[in-house]
Amino acid sequence: MIRLICKLSSRLARITNNIMKWCMPVFIILPISILSGCQLLADSNSDKIALNNNNIELSQYYLWIKSLNDDELSQEISQQKIDKQSGYDKAELQLIMLYSLPNSLIHNPYTAKTLLNDYPFPPYDDTSLNTADLAFIVMLKDQLNQQLLLLEQLVNYKGAYQQAKKLNTAHQLNINQLKKQIIQLKKIEKTLSKRGH
Repeated sequence: MIRLICKLSSRLARITNNIMKWCMPVFIILPISILSGCQLLADSNSDKIALNNNNIELSQYYLWIKSLNDDELSQEISQQKIDKQSGYDKAELQLIMLYSLPNSLIHNPYTAKTLLNDYPFPPYDDTSLNTADLAFIVMLKDQLNQQLLLLEQLVNYKGAYQQAKKLNTAHQLNINQLKKQIIQLKKIEKTLSKRGH
């Protein structure tokens, strides 16, 4: 039983490591590819003005929201919700990125994946998205799929670990009862042995 618990603990650690392994490339590859093709504006006010433009690339937007503090993120979330209601083309995609951003106040990969699946992508010829944005969305979808799969495995392993722990506790109780019975039987045997002599 202890081996099972150890095995489950090591699998849980492996899953946690896999989650980190799959999420880290997004945060390493993305900035490198963005920085090679983009020129970031120095002033955050001019960044905000540029980001409100429909022509902003999603990868630039992602880099920008990564640099925001909690208050700025909160303001951006509110703004994107307003923009979505106003019919701004990329507001829903930008909200999806805010849901998938790990340090976002509304971080929720399940919601991000659902919104991404429900997003009405027009045919490639008719889309206002450029190739880089489409590639970014495909990569985001792949990352969310992988993250959700790993989260599901983590939940399953935690459940199995808890079950094994309960089973181990029950076995330990049985072992303790058997030890008490053995001690009692040894006492009875000694008593009988003394009377027999």
